[in-house]
Amino acid sequence: MSEPPVAPSALLAGRTVLVTGATGVGVGAGVVAAVAALGARLVLNGLGDAELEPVLARWPDAIGVVGDVSDPAAVERMLDSAQERAGVPLDGLVNNAGVGLTRRAHEADAGDFDRVHDVDVRGVWAVSRGFARRLIAAGGRGAIVNVSSVHARATEDRYAIYASAKAAVEGLTRGMAVELGPHAIRVNAIAPGYVHSEQGLELLAAVTADAAAWARRTVERDQALPEPIGALDCGWAAGFLLSDLAHGVSGQSLAIDAGMTAQLTRRDAPV
Repeated sequence: MSEPPVAPSALLAGRTVLVTGATGVGVGAGVVAAVAALGARLVLNGLGDAELEPVLARWPDAIGVVGDVSDPAAVERMLDSAQERAGVPLDGLVNNAGVGLTRRAHEADAGDFDRVHDVDVRGVWAVSRGFARRLIAAGGRGAIVNVSSVHARATEDRYAIYASAKAAVEGLTRGMAVELGPHAIRVNAIAPGYVHSEQGLELLAAVTADAAAWARRTVERDQALPEPIGALDCGWAAGFLLSDLAHGVSGQSLAIDAGMTAQLTRRDAPV
């Protein structure tokens, strides 16, 4: 991931933002870099100290908190620790933690389904619930950004279970926006398409024998803008939704997909 450009303004100065699943190399890394560049104080979540160590080395002013988002009790302990160490209520949350699955629904087992929904749906709910309860008790205002996916709207072979989880995330986004609006808490989502990274190419080995060719075809054929999407593209969008520039925006899902979901046919389709 390239270094972020100079931020146009300190949009998030004075904010304390928790990013779950902050130890990855994809969307989460872009969110962390963008939110930091926009001036927020970072609270970074990971599954263990070993996973957090490299990211905390890069962001030494950040607070690291360990917790499995799929475990509501662990989430409560994590949020207590985060608020105690920050010294102020958290007023920004990016629910980035998630897992994927490339297996057809009729070939999957209950463990596959539970693993994806426990992290991708239960985790979003559990962290958002605890974040909102603490912020409401403190009388503050804030914003939640959930990481959804283009798969929430339309999907492809081997992604049914993952798509169902991301569709649930978008339902939670809209519902919690309605419920938390009276408490001055906005809830939105970003829905990335294919986000390019060298490390991400390694993960594509599960679905294709030639990851580089797959990525190139996706960018050139499936996107309206034939340019790669980077993790920072997702990060800047999350930063906007966390900021006061999005004061009137809640219950929405913003596609970061270079026009993929707007395009009716693939570029190589016959006309």
